[in-house]
Amino acid sequence: MLKQFIHDELPLLFVWLILGLCAGFLYSIQLLGIDEAAVLLPLERARSLHISQMLYGFFPLLLSLLPFALFEKEGVLSAGAIRNLRRYFVVWNTFLLFMSLALVFGNLRGLPFYDFPYQLNFLLAFSGVFYLMALVDALRRYKRRPLWVNVSLAVVVVAPILLIVLMNPQYGQVEKTLVGPHGDNTLGMSFALLPLYYLLIKLASKEPFVPRWHLLWILPLVGYVVSLFIRNFLHSLSYNEEWFFQYLTLLYLPLLWRWWKDAGLRFTHNPYLFFSIAAFVFVDAEGNLLFIPQIRELIHRNDLVVGHAHIAMGIAVAFMAFSIVHRYLPGLITRACAIGWTTLVALMAFSLTLAGMAEAGWIHADVQWFWGARSLFGFVLIVMVGQILWRRLKPRTLSGLEAYHWIGLMSDFGGGALLLLFGGYLFHVMGFAFSGTYEYVVFAFMIGTGIVHWYGVHGDSERMGAASAAIRLLVSATFCALYMVGVLDGIALLVAVYDGAFAMIYWLWLRGYQKEAV
Repeated sequence: MLKQFIHDELPLLFVWLILGLCAGFLYSIQLLGIDEAAVLLPLERARSLHISQMLYGFFPLLLSLLPFALFEKEGVLSAGAIRNLRRYFVVWNTFLLFMSLALVFGNLRGLPFYDFPYQLNFLLAFSGVFYLMALVDALRRYKRRPLWVNVSLAVVVVAPILLIVLMNPQYGQVEKTLVGPHGDNTLGMSFALLPLYYLLIKLASKEPFVPRWHLLWILPLVGYVVSLFIRNFLHSLSYNEEWFFQYLTLLYLPLLWRWWKDAGLRFTHNPYLFFSIAAFVFVDAEGNLLFIPQIRELIHRNDLVVGHAHIAMGIAVAFMAFSIVHRYLPGLITRACAIGWTTLVALMAFSLTLAGMAEAGWIHADVQWFWGARSLFGFVLIVMVGQILWRRLKPRTLSGLEAYHWIGLMSDFGGGALLLLFGGYLFHVMGFAFSGTYEYVVFAFMIGTGIVHWYGVHGDSERMGAASAAIRLLVSATFCALYMVGVLDGIALLVAVYDGAFAMIYWLWLRGYQKEAV
């Protein structure tokens, strides 16, 4: 059941991943001198969209399936739980859509993370209701619930409340970490990964896994709670206090080693999980090294820190998600893809590290060269992810109608997304006026028409073909009329000709006909 669920949901998850990567690429090339006024996503918007998609898109959604993978392993996963998981994904994907467009059009809070409007956190909390319902459905099938199940239930119940409180603009934790090295915030974010590693290790273990050395996660948890109390009720944390809380993360390293050994795991059988833990260990050690005052004074808020974050998110968290995909769809993200991903992210981080050293004055070099290398490696990564998505989507054979839907999907969805991001620049190049208002509605319509073609590829091709062609003819006639009365310029005529021609191909040659595979 979970395999089919992941198979169905992956295409949209890959869209969010590609969107986040493209936003990061756009941010990187703007640093190289491209005029940010020519694109919809200037620096701050591109950065916020990139970070927010990495934190809330592809990776966390896949990681949220971890308890259900264990439920399936233990024989308690039901069709009812899967139905609620689908509802959970619907609401979370709705949040990602609203969040992305809010950031695209500049609704920012000026935060280093979680920069989207606070009100959207209520959508996340609402999605948690369906996640809880799915969890409870599986829990009812246990005669005696294991400890990890009770812990998961408690986390799911508490998480929406914490989300609403900690993200609040007036009294939330996020607003209080704008200044300072954020050692306590790092402790909290690192601790959030520990339950995920526990579940991943338990899932991968062939033998019953009983965790030990609990004190090594209890002490950091107590430290994080104490830091929240001090910061919110007493005073802003001093550097030494933050340093103390940051160094509590070192307790995670022997704990992960103990869990790995007790579970009897080996690199050859669990390479994705091994790479994730290895990256986490590296980032933990490096982060504590960068916290030394003499070093941090030189490098804080420059590209050394950015490269550090790329390893944390791009390898440690990414390979957590990949380990789940590989378990259920082993042919999708192959070892070659994993090696390519690791290499490209490591090269990006290395380029940014060199840029940070140049910014700190440790080496004499032009930072632009390192930024350019980062952009190049990022572009190759986007191409690789696109190739993985295409391998998941491409059919073995195509009828004429299926080819029609595929071309519509690629041209309208892909073209609409491209215009949404670069419309101002492309209109200028083509000599069209760009008001920055109604055009975005047109771009959204293009993406929506592309989605109709998506359903045509995977559902009732005839009905979806007729629906898309009817929509296109209506739009074609409307834009043609607006052009002829002089309300819109030549871009309206271009839209009218394109949509009209596309619709007529269906009505004249594809409707009701069965074409041979091409």
